[in-house]
Amino acid sequence: MSIDIDALWSWMELCEAIGLDKQHGPSIHGISIDSRTIRVGELFVALSGKARPEFNVLEDSGRDGHDYIAAAIRQGAGGVLAHRRHGLDVSTVYCEDTLDGLWDLARYRRSQLAGNVVAVTGSSGKTTMKSFLSQALECDTSEGSFNNYLGVPLSIARTSREAERSVYEIGTNHPGEISPLSKLARPHIAVVLNVLNAHIGNFADFEALKEEKLSIGEGVETGGCLVVHEDLFDSASKRFPALDVRSFGQSTSADYRYTMTTNDQVELSMLQENVTIPGGGEHRASTLCATAAVLDVLGENAAKMHTISEVLPPGRGRSFDVAGIRIIDESYNANPESMRKCLEHLARQVGGRRIAIVGEMAELGEQTAKLHASMMPALNALDGVISVGLAMNDYAYEALESRIKWGAFADVEGLATFCKGLFKPNDIVLVKGSNTVFWTRNFVPDLITVLSESNDAS
Repeated sequence: MSIDIDALWSWMELCEAIGLDKQHGPSIHGISIDSRTIRVGELFVALSGKARPEFNVLEDSGRDGHDYIAAAIRQGAGGVLAHRRHGLDVSTVYCEDTLDGLWDLARYRRSQLAGNVVAVTGSSGKTTMKSFLSQALECDTSEGSFNNYLGVPLSIARTSREAERSVYEIGTNHPGEISPLSKLARPHIAVVLNVLNAHIGNFADFEALKEEKLSIGEGVETGGCLVVHEDLFDSASKRFPALDVRSFGQSTSADYRYTMTTNDQVELSMLQENVTIPGGGEHRASTLCATAAVLDVLGENAAKMHTISEVLPPGRGRSFDVAGIRIIDESYNANPESMRKCLEHLARQVGGRRIAIVGEMAELGEQTAKLHASMMPALNALDGVISVGLAMNDYAYEALESRIKWGAFADVEGLATFCKGLFKPNDIVLVKGSNTVFWTRNFVPDLITVLSESNDAS
């Protein structure tokens, strides 16, 4: 089979992956499931949007990708994967179901990868660790949180067949999602960063959530390694006796240890050597330690940790200085444990006032009231709190000490304007909440714009 080595996929590869007779066609330079963002020469996968109960998608999305094939062609699509005849002038691979076809592409591409594959899961920190590893290993990886039944196969299918290292993120919000994704990725090293109360409302109990996270081990290649937080080591070792299970944490019994030192530094104790780098708080130090563990398993030099400590994806801890005000953007998502750790880290900061703009946390089920109220001690240690969302307003904000209650909002409408003139130089402002509270509403960029305009006018 002839392969255009400069292309992501040859047309013959696409046909073979889907199980069709080999055909000649254009070389493919990318894969997309969104006609709005497709680039010239990419393959457009026309997903049906139909319910898929096996992936906990119980209702149709109301959008069929086949209705957007013409738009994809106008954007420059080089080919289409479809399961419905469309009659348009574009090279097309037809299959029975395009979602299944996307998974077939991922399986085929994974079979071509000769280099090490790493898969990461956990309740928080997955995307950050993926970014750290991609920087340290100098490998391409998907942007954002491509970690579900669409994102994982898409990420694998987008991987170059020549990739020496690959890093994938695997997530879940319902039981039974991680195992098939791990079996698709077939990692040589799998990581469980943590198990927190994120999405707990969709699981029977915390133990069920823990077992779901550990199920990433089911896809690890024979002779592979499972890296887990020290709290999970015993459970992981019993469940996967054939794997090399290694732990990271703060205790002396962990294979890889981190210690918080002065000036927010973290010392990482690896099997071969130690390294000290900027920590960014305990929650980030733990992610850095897990990253160091993976590098060690791969035989990489610990010095590579110096190159990644400041690499953070958007919404996950990046800091911005606006008119002398430091904005800490943790707006991508939140769960009770990550929220508490971020608030505690904020309270330890020195300089100006320490202010938190906190959004409600989703998918906590019957524990919603209890877990939001549990934020009170950490919030009371600050100088000011603005809450967003009914759950945070009802269960935490109203019970706080009056001296730090600066405002409560149902949503972010008008919030950026409210903050105009409220903050002063040297203030440290944390923004953290569930994805739909701040991130999808583009709040932090709006806040930065408002504060910048306010400074320009002064």
